[in-house]
Amino acid sequence: MRTDHTAAVRFDGAPSANLFAAGEMMAGNVLGKGYTAGVGMSIGTAFGRIAGVNAAQSAGFAHPEFREEFAYAAAL
Repeated sequence: MRTDHTAAVRFDGAPSANLFAAGEMMAGNVLGKGYTAGVGMSIGTAFGRIAGVNAAQSAGFAHPEFREEFAYAAAL
């Protein structure tokens, strides 16, 4: 499976408009042939967020900016 920097799955070189990958599915794209223990959690966290934001946008939902998220978290 091939993806791009937005975590979109690519078919015949073109990114999918609504299919995104995260977690262990991204390991081969990030690490190539090797695998380091514990890196899966980092890959899942980083690409989970990227894939989630882009999937929400493809479904028509706007994602808040980081500063808006920090303001929300600070108010809790």
